[in-house]
Amino acid sequence: MGESKYVTIMFVPDGAESRRGIRIRQWVLRLIAIMFVLLILGIIVFFSAYSGILARAAITDRLQEENERLKRYYYKVQLLEQNLIQTREVVSRMAELAGIDFKFPEFPDDETIFSELDKQRQAVINRSATVAASTPSGLPVQGFISQDFNIDDPDHYHPGIDIACAEGTPVLTTAAGVVTYADFDSTYGYMVVIRHNDSITTLYGHNDSLLVELDQKVSAGSRVALSGNTGISTAPHLHYEIRVNNEPIDPLKEK
Repeated sequence: MGESKYVTIMFVPDGAESRRGIRIRQWVLRLIAIMFVLLILGIIVFFSAYSGILARAAITDRLQEENERLKRYYYKVQLLEQNLIQTREVVSRMAELAGIDFKFPEFPDDETIFSELDKQRQAVINRSATVAASTPSGLPVQGFISQDFNIDDPDHYHPGIDIACAEGTPVLTTAAGVVTYADFDSTYGYMVVIRHNDSITTLYGHNDSLLVELDQKVSAGSRVALSGNTGISTAPHLHYEIRVNNEPIDPLKEK
């Protein structure tokens, strides 16, 4: 006997009702199966592409926000530059009228400014694998060290380091521990303090927003905040401290 060209699909209802069947050609059934598989693949491809579109849209929104902030900063810088030029002219005239031989230093060109920026020390996240999880190691964000640790000079007291970075940069805890403070501080803005053991704590200040709550347990490398420019701050950066028995120590010596 030759292979049947039809397939019968039977429907068997409960009870004593008679059975019913549908007779379909094999090629039609194969076509339906192929179309069903293509439909499933199409749905998978669609949602995969859609998630990518959403991710790109989110990145675009962040870039637009950053671009708007940069435009505002650029406008402020232009105003400051104009005011500085006018002030230089007034002071120069006053010095000339007073018979004082005084000249302002010339403004450095862009190449000189950027070369000086390149000389700044870069802050790099580099947690050692041999250090215990509850011991701070490495740095919370990547960026440039804009202010060093200094507790010897009372006039320039600074019990941590400042790391210049873009607003919204994820801040990573440098060790496992428990959040003992997650709120707004008048000096450090949105601040997180984490207790790692009985003697060691770390502090993360000037954040834009906080991602943890009081008494929350965190592991080393967890996101605890997004960096910002809150509190007493003149530019976006993260203030990072390590304290042992409530005494500040230089985080750069603990890397």
